[in-house]
Amino acid sequence: MKEPLYISEDNLQDAAKSCNGCNGNMRERLLIKCDTTIFADEITNLLIENNIVSRQHDEEQDQRPGAYGAITGIAIYVFEKDYEKAVEITNPIVGSRNKSQIWCPKCGSYNVSAICVSNKYGTAIALLCIFLVLIPGLYLAWANDLGIKSTIADYIALSMLISFLVIAFFGKISNANYICKDCNKKFRHK
Repeated sequence: MKEPLYISEDNLQDAAKSCNGCNGNMRERLLIKCDTTIFADEITNLLIENNIVSRQHDEEQDQRPGAYGAITGIAIYVFEKDYEKAVEITNPIVGSRNKSQIWCPKCGSYNVSAICVSNKYGTAIALLCIFLVLIPGLYLAWANDLGIKSTIADYIALSMLISFLVIAFFGKISNANYICKDCNKKFRHK
């Protein structure tokens, strides 16, 4: 039975120390950070199948929070000499995972959930905006012809236009259909 190529961090460092004249080939290089253990095991198993030695480091278990940056995960390291081959082998899996999984555009997390898009008042708001633009527009175009121009009507038309601008630009109807559970960013994904 073939012995697995996954070795512990201590054994990997011992192997790197015992290498005399390796020209830096035994130095480790970060291959990828995985967000779940399932994804990390998938990558590690693929590396084992291709005879590439790897080491996993679970950054979430580290006692120094934030030591590895904002996005922690399970880091997979390979030897420098195997890095190019490992990247070539893992790119199809990483590419298909990035296409199929939805991730937060703000923090990069895959910890997102779908939210129900409620367009309950969308039609009413659209009709209100049309009314708030159409009436003042018609008033300004035909007020002199119809003889209904007055200072009070001018102020009413101006307040309707300002109301339209406030509703149109500050009262955006959210069309977000996902929310990130890590940073609370709401975003739209096709």
